[in-house]
Amino acid sequence: MDDDSKETMVFFLQSWLNEAIGRCDDFLDNINKPFSLDSKFTRRRMFEEHYVLTATVMSIRFARQLVNHADKGLKGHLESFIAATKDAVDVRDMREHSEKYFIGKGNKQDQFLKGSSRGIQCDMSSSIQNENGYMLGNLIAMEFIRDECKKLLAHLQLRGHHTYLLK
Repeated sequence: MDDDSKETMVFFLQSWLNEAIGRCDDFLDNINKPFSLDSKFTRRRMFEEHYVLTATVMSIRFARQLVNHADKGLKGHLESFIAATKDAVDVRDMREHSEKYFIGKGNKQDQFLKGSSRGIQCDMSSSIQNENGYMLGNLIAMEFIRDECKKLLAHLQLRGHHTYLLK
């Protein structure tokens, strides 16, 4: 990958990380407000969850493109981010193709209920709030997604992308 491509990848990674963080913050600021069917947030909640997942998955995609072109320090942060947020990929993918999963035809049908626990049946389209946070598919907390995106973004901004991408 040439230097211009690396810079482009870093730009888009930072952009998607910022978007995921901003969307998570907005969502989490609204989720504990009194419930109202008239609320725009209530009506759009499912779509806002999906957009958080999409921004996260886009961040992961750009991180994957950069991981083999970064120095050891950044490579470790990219790999940690990718590993930590891997459940967001499954939740997003299953939500994106939920019309197939709901009729039993999804590619990972046997994993559609993997967020179920303690007698709670929870498919990937579900969201619950528990002691771990606002859980998407009862598999990954939105707070966790936000925090992982913030960690990677802070590391990228701290080091400046020009000095560490060249191997």
